[in-house]
Amino acid sequence: MTLPDGAPAEVYVIDDDPELCESVAWLLDSAGISCTICHSADEFLAQFDPGRPACLILDVRMPRMSGPRLQEKLNQLAPHVAIIFVSAHGDINMSVSTMKAGAQDFLEKPYDPQRLIDAVQLGVENAAQRFEGYRRSRGLAAKLALLTPREREVLALVIEGLPSQNISRRLGMSVKTVDVHRTRIKTKTDADSIGTLVRDLLRYDVAVPGENGVTI
Repeated sequence: MTLPDGAPAEVYVIDDDPELCESVAWLLDSAGISCTICHSADEFLAQFDPGRPACLILDVRMPRMSGPRLQEKLNQLAPHVAIIFVSAHGDINMSVSTMKAGAQDFLEKPYDPQRLIDAVQLGVENAAQRFEGYRRSRGLAAKLALLTPREREVLALVIEGLPSQNISRRLGMSVKTVDVHRTRIKTKTDADSIGTLVRDLLRYDVAVPGENGVTI
């Protein structure tokens, strides 16, 4: 899948077993899916670009850095990445924990070829969608950082659903002043309207930052 800016969703196979990597690469190629092979988490991190969408076929048990440990790092570095775990060990607890941490799927080796292809095709689609949401949430957060503390207070109350009259009473200012703040918020965030801004903040789960980094 290709994003509007032309950046494709990259597929990575990360496993310390060279033969398995080649097998997976051949299987994906037969389905028209190209991939990059990495034999360790470190090798992957050395070439991964967090500014692009990615789908990972990730082995659970690897030397130096395990699959779940890499998942932890990526949840901080690039939470938009779609991860498909593969493991030769039928570890139900591991499956549950990785899925709770955001993994898309967990397949046991030897895996069914068609199921893997289906999972990767879905992963490529999910990666693009997640990346778009991540990109939009980062953009919204950057715009919110331009607001003054008072404007953030007003916006937080707008998100709660309060009309200007209620906000004026809550913050001890006139309705006209509240409306001035609303106009400035709209201008600084390049929003079509306050309503669309609130919708996008809720849709992309972006919190309004308060003073000292505390969310409102």
